[in-house]
Amino acid sequence: MPLPDYNLGCTVRLDDPETLAFLSKLYEEGAIQHIQVQAVPLPRPLFQEHLDRVAAAGIPSIVHAPHHSHGVNPCAPAAYDDRPRGEITAYIEEAVSQTFEAADVLGAETIVLHAGRYKPGGRAETVEGFAGFLDRYNDPRFTLENLPAVHAGRPFLGNTAEELAALADDRITRFCLDFPHLACTANYRRLSFTEELKRFEDLSVTLHHLSNMRRGSITDEHLELDHPDGGLDLARIFSRLRRYPAVPTTLEYKRNATAIYTRQVRVFTRLREEYAGE
Repeated sequence: MPLPDYNLGCTVRLDDPETLAFLSKLYEEGAIQHIQVQAVPLPRPLFQEHLDRVAAAGIPSIVHAPHHSHGVNPCAPAAYDDRPRGEITAYIEEAVSQTFEAADVLGAETIVLHAGRYKPGGRAETVEGFAGFLDRYNDPRFTLENLPAVHAGRPFLGNTAEELAALADDRITRFCLDFPHLACTANYRRLSFTEELKRFEDLSVTLHHLSNMRRGSITDEHLELDHPDGGLDLARIFSRLRRYPAVPTTLEYKRNATAIYTRQVRVFTRLREEYAGE
């Protein structure tokens, strides 16, 4: 039986023309089928310049909304942020506006969203905070991503399928399944990765995120799929990918992206064949 064709893509920051040019070549060669554009808040002239460049590349695009690393933390805007509250609010307003504009210009049907992080002990309040964010900014293209339970000791909101469904509250109907995030959560909470993965069958998953993480780790590091210390259950993941080949799978790497993507696209193809019978 022939292997299914996958909709494979790679991530690029909006303001990274070098990686964009490289990924354009991969797209022209047929090695990838889409890009995920990480929207980052930029001064207006720079935003327009970079957005025009991405649009000119003509590659089918997914947009990833800015998250806490970019100063946008939907569930608790002021957590771990010393800026005045009014400045934070105005910054988020502009960042979300740019994100929606980028999705409009690129014809993206998906905007990946992180619920955000919060201070220990404040989870109930931040659930309300995320609901308030959706009251102000909800968009039918929002696709809610599962996050690792913690990073650098700071808790994140929306770690399991059940938690995502509760946060979405029928206002978000699409979900992004990030495999290493789920594995980190399972390790931190001492849950079964296999069982937690099965629970995503109950959600409308319209995007997969894929990289690797260390064996037994609770920390998401965006490691290569063939990293010698990799601990992700690739057999189970490729079993899911094989059952949902039409759902886009985006590789996510942040450092030395062009060098990493050169290898990882080939590694993905090899693993696809290796786990074909699993």
